[in-house]
Amino acid sequence: MKKIIPSLLAVVGTIVLAGSAQAQGHYHLYVGAVGTNQNDQLYFDDTTLTPADSFVSTLNYTNAGVYAGYYQPGGLTIAVLAQTPANAGPVPNAPALGSWIFVRVVSVQGPPGGEFSFWDTNATSPTFVVPVGTTDGTNSYRAGMNDGSPGSDPYGHIHGRAFNVNQPGLYTIGFQAFDNSTNGANGGPIQSPSDVYYFRWQAGITVTSLDVTNNTATATFGATGGDGFVLQYNDDLSSTNWQTIDGSVDGDDHFHFITDNNATNSARFYRVVGTVEE
Repeated sequence: MKKIIPSLLAVVGTIVLAGSAQAQGHYHLYVGAVGTNQNDQLYFDDTTLTPADSFVSTLNYTNAGVYAGYYQPGGLTIAVLAQTPANAGPVPNAPALGSWIFVRVVSVQGPPGGEFSFWDTNATSPTFVVPVGTTDGTNSYRAGMNDGSPGSDPYGHIHGRAFNVNQPGLYTIGFQAFDNSTNGANGGPIQSPSDVYYFRWQAGITVTSLDVTNNTATATFGATGGDGFVLQYNDDLSSTNWQTIDGSVDGDDHFHFITDNNATNSARFYRVVGTVEE
């Protein structure tokens, strides 16, 4: 059985409303290192998100349970590559033994009034909240399973955590991995911090742009994995006579676009319609 996903409603040149989604995948972003010598830099391995530059994870709104009032769950786990056979290592480019890997939320871009929250295991309220507009955030959490003791493997991740947001729309979160150990030179860290990595979530199906050029209109949106999407138009918003434009998208948790090549009216309304299997 198929269920219609409520989605976008837009007039040529202006996006009016974003809708919601029903399904999402779960992905891992790994912290590795270019080497294990003093001051070798950490980095994020995003090969599971390929192509990463168009990847977007979807959050769904809930009005029940501990996350009531939030768009959740985050659909992302940040894990640390393992060094030792006991932890399914050694994995190439794993951080040094004795490093203690944390992740800092450096920046949050998103809709007005939006907030990004991190919930630690078994938390009944956000462990920390970072508002939209933050560019120099300092909130962080431990990513791996070790305790930072000398020679310990910084592998893996801690289960039961969640990333949530409070408003619909598109969010871009800047993460930075850093070594919080004191096992390096002069009692400092072994590894140097990673570059900031930007990860995107959409709270509900989000249309990032409606580009109009001459007689064409192109809607770009996040297509949730496992769902199908079409673009429809209507020249009279009071009418229920929505017409489907040729072409469809199979969702794969990346941004896609559909183009109307006959956008000749002075005003035309668009919506992206999706279906999910129940």
